[in-house]
Amino acid sequence: MAQGDNDLQIVVTVNGPGEVSSWLHPMALALKERMPSARICVATVPCVFSSGSELAVVKSLPYVDSSMSVDETMALVWRNRLPRGLVRGAPGAVIHLGGDTIFSVLLSRRLRQPLLAYAERPPALSWFFDRVFYSGFETLPKAGMNADVVGEMMVDAARLRCPVRRPSRTGGFVVGLYPGSRDYLARYILPFHAAVAELVAERVPGVEWMLAKSDFLSLDFLRALPRNEADVPLEGVELSWLEEDGRGFLVTPRGLRIEVAAPGAVAARANVAITLPGTNTAELSALGVPMVVTIPTHQAERAPMPGLAGHIGRIPVLGRYIKRGLGHLILRKLKFMSHPNRRTNRMLVPELVGQITARQVADEVVRVLGRDTRALEDELRATMGQPGASQRLVSAIADFLDAPDAAHEAAPAR
Repeated sequence: MAQGDNDLQIVVTVNGPGEVSSWLHPMALALKERMPSARICVATVPCVFSSGSELAVVKSLPYVDSSMSVDETMALVWRNRLPRGLVRGAPGAVIHLGGDTIFSVLLSRRLRQPLLAYAERPPALSWFFDRVFYSGFETLPKAGMNADVVGEMMVDAARLRCPVRRPSRTGGFVVGLYPGSRDYLARYILPFHAAVAELVAERVPGVEWMLAKSDFLSLDFLRALPRNEADVPLEGVELSWLEEDGRGFLVTPRGLRIEVAAPGAVAARANVAITLPGTNTAELSALGVPMVVTIPTHQAERAPMPGLAGHIGRIPVLGRYIKRGLGHLILRKLKFMSHPNRRTNRMLVPELVGQITARQVADEVVRVLGRDTRALEDELRATMGQPGASQRLVSAIADFLDAPDAAHEAAPAR
């Protein structure tokens, strides 16, 4: 870059596990590789889909120089209270990765920095953005908008976590469990997955079970996994914690051991994954991991929902039922839920939606384990595109910052 990168201030907004692990992670690494002295600040913003652990995870990332809690971000947005470590008018940019775009717009105004975005679809308030970079997942906006397709950073994130994949082809199968990143859902999904494991074990002996532990789920949560409640929405079995030879396991009533491991380690060996929809399905697809996607709708009001539906659920007595109905309406409008199926517009991997049973999921897992999946693995990888999006994005950001008009000062927010 023409200017020294030691003065650059890059402020990135994130709002949930997916944006942190699959977009921020590869982009920030590429930024530090190209601009080693640039300061990266992460601003967490409010979101109904957050796990509650975003700030703690962000603070643990070695390439993040400073971070703002939701309260600190809102204090800057609404009260113009500048947190320690940030400078107004510094060279650099605000980069929107997640959350309501109004927060990113106001941050750019408060900090007097240009506003950029990486997104799947045109952001709201798009006229405030100096440049928008797209993953290519959805059709580009109308011709003439200042936008570029750089590719899917989730592919880079998956490759960073799992550089080499070596699933067994001759028995000794591994099934990976992906219960998500939010403890308020994992407390129900994990016992359900364990019930599936016991059913599969009856028909396919010798399967090795691994739990892909998200950074947003703590080991303390797994060690003290809540017992099944009287009104538990899903069938499931109780799990106990075991530590042996420096490894952690969840153990089912029939003695099946589910090893707790990093997602990349699980993906490297898994013949098939059982997963919720979301970012996991994109990363698994990028790595060529066959999957069974489960969308249980028992007591759907327990799941977070965006916008008005999320607020209606707080109404005493009736709110939960209204929210449940809205959740079912939303699901009926969606043809597919997983990334590979949405991208190919067909059922490339099975999706089980509704009041599903452990037996139904077990049947699908056994079906996958009984076939040669190499052609499917190739097709899954192809749906996500080639790696390198994070480097292309950072190059585009660097070009933007080098442009003569990039150092403009945004008008202060009022």
